Amino acid sequence: MDLPAHGLGAADLRHLLDELGAGDVDWRAGRGWSLVYDSPAWHQALVHEAAARYADENALSSTAFPSAQHFESRVVRMVGSVVAPGVPSFGMFASGGTESTMVAVKAYRDLARQADPSLVVPVTAHPAFGKAAAYLGLRLVTVAVGPDGRPDPAAVLAACDESTVAIGLSAPNYPYGVVDPIPEIAVLAAERGIGVHVDAALGGLFLPFLTAAGVTPPRFALDVPGVTSVAVDLHKYGYGAKGASVILFASNELRHAAYHVALGWPGGAYASSAVLGTRAVGPAAAAFTAMVTLGRSGYEALVAQVMSTARALQTGLADAQRGAFRVVGDPPMSVFAVTTDQVQVPLVAGGLQRRGWWIDAQGPPPSIHFIVFPRHEQVLDHFLADVADAVADAAAEARDAAPGAPGPLASYGVMVRGSGSLTEAALRAHLDARFDGREAP
Repeated sequence: MDLPAHGLGAADLRHLLDELGAGDVDWRAGRGWSLVYDSPAWHQALVHEAAARYADENALSSTAFPSAQHFESRVVRMVGSVVAPGVPSFGMFASGGTESTMVAVKAYRDLARQADPSLVVPVTAHPAFGKAAAYLGLRLVTVAVGPDGRPDPAAVLAACDESTVAIGLSAPNYPYGVVDPIPEIAVLAAERGIGVHVDAALGGLFLPFLTAAGVTPPRFALDVPGVTSVAVDLHKYGYGAKGASVILFASNELRHAAYHVALGWPGGAYASSAVLGTRAVGPAAAAFTAMVTLGRSGYEALVAQVMSTARALQTGLADAQRGAFRVVGDPPMSVFAVTTDQVQVPLVAGGLQRRGWWIDAQGPPPSIHFIVFPRHEQVLDHFLADVADAVADAAAEARDAAPGAPGPLASYGVMVRGSGSLTEAALRAHLDARFDGREAP
């Protein structure tokens, strides 16, 4: 649409906003299995209030807006008390896991001063590592994982050479919810003077509270010898507003290498901690609110509830009438993938999508990805009933389909829905359509 000749009134605007959002996934009804991490209604209301209250303050300058420092420093310390207890940590605030990864990679690159720097990650590492390498001029070296979704520590170290400035690991990785063998890799990396950055965007505020669900938490953060940085998202299982993340470094020298400082500009000296310049204080205020209103006991209660739902979901999916799905690997928390040999997984995913569920299909192996949220407890029986129907439809569809007929596909990030094959050109066309305001080809 072109800029209107005259501004809309409030009623017309609200109607337009409702119209434009009519096709969004109904996450409030528990229909989505990714993207929105919902907390109890009372908690979300307070988080939204804090985000709105500080939506206009500019976190670029904590001198003009001391609120930015108050909220960010307190959130950094609270995250440190959970994932780096009893060890020194030097933190900073960012807009999300991608930005945290970006500034961590910058820090390792700048501190190493290698002529041809490289970054080593398992293939399951978040694409943000590849994005950071592309933006910052590093070579990305990937290492295969086994059937359990975990890389072999010896293979990771074998992929390192004199150009390697850091190893990137996950707690857990997104595709399978499996935690990389961080202690084993980190100790070997330390012997060779290679830093280890842990992407704990998903698990940083979930894994430490697993004892409430009767699970021994895996070790993954700065209290692990050899781990030199860790990033935790507050807008995931921290239940804050988007976008908020904390990155903790093991040394202030490494944190300083992440900063960008410029002198001599006519506009004045410039110092920035992360990629973004101007940004709202709202996400930091919301993250602060999310943490102080839940406290340790609140996070423990939510972890216990979510894990109970995740276990019930896994048990239900294992039923033969629902496809006899099995979990890939050994994920310790509520992020996991399931696969089966009894029915074509993409067809089941497509059937669930047609029934109004936001389902992420992936592979290899062909699998359905789940992130369980508190709200899913209320829709579990409905969902499992729809799984049974989708499995039956998929079996019939497979019998009737022409040999080699493609099933529905999904892609993380832009989350393309379609069929056939996904290519770089197709993904670029999807992004074009997003900003041109038209249907994707």
